[in-house]
Amino acid sequence: MVAKLKWNEVTMTKNPETRLKLMGEFLSLVPKHKGTEKMCSQVKRQMSQIRDKIEKKRKQAKKIGGPSYYVQKAGAAQIAVVGPANAGRSSLLRAITNSQVEVTSWPFGTTMPTPGMLPYQDIQFQIVEIPPIVPGSSEGKAEGFLNLASARNADGLIIMVDLTDDPAGNLLMVLEELEISRVLTVEPSGEVEIQKRGHGRDIQFIWEGELQDCTTEEVTSLLNEYKIHSALVRIRGKVTLEVVEDSLFGNAVYRPTIVIANKADVVVDPGTIEQLKQAVGPRELMIISAEQTPNLPWIIGDKLFNKLSITRIYTKEPRKEPARIPIVAKGNVTVGQLAKMIHNDFYDRFKYARIWGPSAKFDNEKVGLDRELSDGTVIQIYT
Repeated sequence: MVAKLKWNEVTMTKNPETRLKLMGEFLSLVPKHKGTEKMCSQVKRQMSQIRDKIEKKRKQAKKIGGPSYYVQKAGAAQIAVVGPANAGRSSLLRAITNSQVEVTSWPFGTTMPTPGMLPYQDIQFQIVEIPPIVPGSSEGKAEGFLNLASARNADGLIIMVDLTDDPAGNLLMVLEELEISRVLTVEPSGEVEIQKRGHGRDIQFIWEGELQDCTTEEVTSLLNEYKIHSALVRIRGKVTLEVVEDSLFGNAVYRPTIVIANKADVVVDPGTIEQLKQAVGPRELMIISAEQTPNLPWIIGDKLFNKLSITRIYTKEPRKEPARIPIVAKGNVTVGQLAKMIHNDFYDRFKYARIWGPSAKFDNEKVGLDRELSDGTVIQIYT
């Protein structure tokens, strides 16, 4: 209870130096056992980030300007290629994109995120090679905060390992650094969004899922222990009490992930492959050779297209052919959502739409805002 009261002080403090001090006090009060290990790791990571920001502000006070570390998004989706040093990330980027990145034989050859474009059918994926993830990246080692933030900012991940260099061990290391940084590579069964309010004395729930092994009273009691007495709690999917508490220490993000094991052209012990498959778990595994696998751009483009649930919608003007370049959405999209993506005016002034292709019961079907659109649909919107 004392630790939870201390965390309430942390959340109420905006000054970074004071916040850092209070977080240290919070850690000294938290009971040390297996159930609090993950929470303590998250708090330690936040403390490291605050220290890093304080130090960067001091340096920026003396030096203003300079290039951004982050790559601006382009194409249908941005995919971050992460992994340990010398796993073949640069070789993959060079093999599947237009990038002329230098492939080095020494570790840490890549020092800044490096982009390239992968054409697939009538869209392009932006593939960004991220500098190596190392043990301690989640605590800021080797520009870890920046590298993991780049992974968090992407739409999807490729984790790359070398089949000749402890692939299972290196994969588990990268997964651990991502998890500590609140980047999930397996879709969670549920998530919680807590929006604190400055008025009222009640906890209200918005149900887009259900609680598992706990009740609303237990959730309310937990939040009250953290001095949260008025909040909107959005429940998505299947949520446990542990997920609720975990959400108080930073929102996790899910990024669809493919694991790529490089150097399939080298003879590898079958036991190594089996260990890697166990470490991969429910994630998708591809075993390739960046230098020798044929049709690699198409193979990876196809995997990404399906993994990210890309939906392509082609707009059309009266008496003209459909646009060659589609509007891209992730997953299901309705006519109304598409109209907003084009421009709010199309939504505000919407009368009806006509559609052709997979979503239509018949060509030139007249539909409203709530019609769901499938990949490959052609649409003409009337305002």
